[in-house]
Order: sequence, then C-alpha cells, then structure tokens
Amino acid sequence: MANKSSICGLKPIEQPYGTVRVHYYHASTGIAFYKYMPVDLDANGRVVVATFASNNMLLGSIVGLYDGSYGPTDEDYSYVPANPAGYGSAGLVTVAVADDPDQFFVIEEDTGGTALTAVAGGAGGSITLTATTGSTLSGFCNAVLDRSIVNTGSNHQLRLIKKLDKPDNDYGDYCKWIVSIALHRYHPSVPESARGSFI
Repeated sequence: MANKSSICGLKPIEQPYGTVRVHYYHASTGIAFYKYMPVDLDANGRVVVATFASNNMLLGSIVGLYDGSYGPTDEDYSYVPANPAGYGSAGLVTVAVADDPDQFFVIEEDTGGTALTAVAGGAGGSITLTATTGSTLSGFCNAVLDRSIVNTGSNHQLRLIKKLDKPDNDYGDYCKWIVSIALHRYHPSVPESARGSFI
C-alpha cells in the first residue's frame, strides 16, 4: 500500500528515555515561524530558520509558539505570521525549541531521486522544503528529507536512524524516517575548527 503524504516538518518523538527537552528562545517576528520548523541561532542568540544545506548547524525544531513572555501558548495562531500585531516594539516572539542533541525526530521522505531502503540507516541527509516554508492551514513546517542527497559523509545535517515502524509506513515516497541531528549547535560531530560561525 502506498504511503500518504502527511508532512510534519522535523517533529520530535520521545527519546528512548521518554522525554523531550525544551528550552525557550526569542525570535524576531520579521519572518513566519511554523511548528516543527528546523531552526538555528543567530549572532544575537535568537532563533532563525535553519539554512538547509550540508555543513550548516541545527539547534532543533520549534514545538511551541508563545506570546512575548513564556506562555501560555498563543491560541490566536497555529503558526506565527511575519510581523504579527501586538508583539511590541522589539518585534520578538518566544518559541519553545526541542534542542537536546540526543533528540530523535520524524521527518517525511520527499519524492526526488531514488527511494530509500533499509540500507540508508546510518547515512547522512539534509532537509529541503516543499513549495513554501509552511502550511497556514496545519501550522506545520513543510520541511522534508531530501532523499536525492542521502549518502555517507560527516557534513550532513541529519543522521538517518531507521524507518518509523508503523503499519501504514513503507519504504518509498513519503516514508517517515527517524533521524537525529548530526550537526547540532550544542554538540557538533565535527572538530571545533570546522564548526563555522553563527549565521
């Protein structure tokens, strides 16, 4: 049976220990933020949309969208649009990010190139977007796994763990993969000299 597409960005799943670590960060509201959007930090320590390419760091993904303080979640938006009203002169919003270097995530495989198989486990991969940054209907980020460049190497943003074990998830188009962050902002897998700078 063919998989159905249900893009959910880079969505955290429970670690083997059953918890998801989350920290709060400020982000500029000059751009839209969606749930499960892969993010990194800028030179001011604020959350920005991650750059999706090899050798670029990831901090984690957004799991909560807040008002100008630390909560509760802002029920006015399923996502935070660019330059929303009511966020003060600083133009900042608070977001909760799953930022544990050991966190596992689920991401959907795209349809470009050859479909991945079980042997892709342990390989490196990167993220791409489908059409737009996110869906204004679901509020989810449109990030997917770019299967056309999954291979070995130490410069990929993600490390593929295995296919998500579900009865309705088979290898092929739209397969859901469990991944970890290979180039994490807090625990990069490359030497200090190769970390690169904040964007």
